[in-house]
Amino acid sequence: MKIGVVTFACDAGRSGIGQYLIHLMREFPAVAPELHIEVIGHEDEISVFLPPQHNYAIYPVSTRWQHPILNILWQNVMLPLICRTRRYGAVFLPAANRRLPLRLPCPTVGTVHDFSSIHVAGKYDPLRDFYIRHILPFLVRRLTRVIAVSECTKRDIVQFARVPAGRIAVIPHGVDRDTYHPGDKAEAQHRVCGKYGIRPPYILYISRIEHPGKNHVRLIRAFTQMKQNTALPHQLVLAGSDWTRAEEVHQAAAESGARRDIRFTGFVDGRDLPDIYRGADLFVFASLYEGFGMPILEAMACGVPVACADISSLPEVAGNAALLFDPKDENAIATAMTELISDAERRTAHIAAGLDRAAQFHWRHAAEDTIKEIIATINCT
Repeated sequence: MKIGVVTFACDAGRSGIGQYLIHLMREFPAVAPELHIEVIGHEDEISVFLPPQHNYAIYPVSTRWQHPILNILWQNVMLPLICRTRRYGAVFLPAANRRLPLRLPCPTVGTVHDFSSIHVAGKYDPLRDFYIRHILPFLVRRLTRVIAVSECTKRDIVQFARVPAGRIAVIPHGVDRDTYHPGDKAEAQHRVCGKYGIRPPYILYISRIEHPGKNHVRLIRAFTQMKQNTALPHQLVLAGSDWTRAEEVHQAAAESGARRDIRFTGFVDGRDLPDIYRGADLFVFASLYEGFGMPILEAMACGVPVACADISSLPEVAGNAALLFDPKDENAIATAMTELISDAERRTAHIAAGLDRAAQFHWRHAAEDTIKEIIATINCT
């Protein structure tokens, strides 16, 4: 049985969606050794998604098709031809909330991670917003089966894309515990703080620098309030690449009374992420909307207490292991950060609960369930 896996719109592995696909590709050979999987992607980034010593077939696509509009054209003209000539039993589209073909000549299974732009006004430019609101739901409805990464995302798919609930399977992300696990805090700080200009102790937020969706501006104001009201010596470390309207986040930091204690690291090498987590006194996740929220579990797996927004999928992912706050209330954010830093007993309880919570999520399980959906889709069509 031959399966096509399309890597377009997975950000060359540098986003949550990219990491999602990387981890599934690592697990697929173990959970489905009988499948012949062919990976379709741009020739300059396809290797990012492939594990060492893999036996996947590769179908490289020229980089001249990388522009989103050209890539959409390629998927609607060339991909159907490839599906016929390569005789795929099904195609797996791991970034189905970003880019989908209109029609393929074989069953399709696509993963929808979120419909965040519907919930966060101004998240994207008008053209992309129109595509997500008015074209993408129609394309999602044309998928044979849909995978949602959370119950929250499933509700959005039913409501906004009008996909029947019976065609949607909820398959949560996992946690790579070979990478994300507790370690010596001082050693972790020694390895990464100098490299990224961080001064311990620090509060950490890992997310691309994007306004307004990731809510950095309110977090900066809450941090400023915390510094004004307490003697806590902490830095606020904002780790991630600049994205849409990042200049507004940088401006908010520059205008903050605590600006000397706010550090932008830029993109953090994936090899350094575990130590960035381990070196933190607190991980705060202030996003206004997430389809899943993988950094919450990564921080918990590293033994770091977590405070996060009580919105979208985040309470579903965090369970009772995080201290929740209203992400639109700067006072609530400041209070949550202060409490988890200052209350040693509460910190200990949240660290233990976080380790237990993270242990419930496995990439092997996610891969097994994804393959089951793909095979079931083939067998039912």
